[in-house]
Amino acid sequence: MNNSSFLFTVTLLLLTQIVNGQEENNRSIQDYTPSVLINKGQTEFKLFNSLYTQTQFFDKEGSKLDGGSRSTFFTSIAEYNYGVSSRVTLGAEMWFRSVYTGSSESSLTNVLTFSNSNQARSGINLAGIKVKFNPVKKWERFSFQSGLMLSVISDPQSKKLDRPFLDNNRHLWISKFLYDKKISSKFQLFAQLSSWVSIDKELAEENTGIATPVDLFVSYFPNKKFTIYLQNQFWPSIGSEGLSSYFIQEGLGLKYQLAKGVELESSYTMFVAGKDTGAGQTFNVGIRILR
Repeated sequence: MNNSSFLFTVTLLLLTQIVNGQEENNRSIQDYTPSVLINKGQTEFKLFNSLYTQTQFFDKEGSKLDGGSRSTFFTSIAEYNYGVSSRVTLGAEMWFRSVYTGSSESSLTNVLTFSNSNQARSGINLAGIKVKFNPVKKWERFSFQSGLMLSVISDPQSKKLDRPFLDNNRHLWISKFLYDKKISSKFQLFAQLSSWVSIDKELAEENTGIATPVDLFVSYFPNKKFTIYLQNQFWPSIGSEGLSSYFIQEGLGLKYQLAKGVELESSYTMFVAGKDTGAGQTFNVGIRILR
């Protein structure tokens, strides 16, 4: 499937879900947090788009240095979930990624041309399935999720191509513990502990690693339609010799219930500290539809 066909298919599915969602749902965006499972027979569609761009990086000592160029990655994640029961949800995901490299003064929107050249590359890089369940019935706001994402693109690191690096040559096994708690009628706390196990496609042991990100969100509800949140993330990566790299990401986001069962989201984050990693920023937009 080429890039234009992929975007057309996602758009068509999105429009279909919006129409159905408007007809059949009357739910608040605050009823379904990431920790809460959808109901039996219910479906959920998500499309989350993230644009990451950097002209600087953190070295091994944690100092921020000028990279001398701009690297920009656009990632679009299409996700579909189905409620098997009130305590079990099955889902599938597909990730599309585009990269563009240029001078420090180049526009970050160049990545949205979705082209292929010695400066750009794009394609579907990951696809997989997952399961999410509530392990303790009385703890409705606690859940566990695990899924396997397979690398479906050839030579994602562009070792044999005259194109920039798109992704690691690895499959991903992603597991998450999710929990949220209402602090008051207007405030809510959400925490997530994850493990990202990367498995080399050729099963080379030296290229297998693990990251254990921790996320903390504080949400404020001005009314039944709006959510404003602060997010913090600490992402350490562990290699054969211990902590190989890390970054701290902070940001601000907004969610809005556009129509019955239709939620829009937008956020901005900055990488404020790190070691042997990029020192960039992200611009994010998404949509979630419940039926």
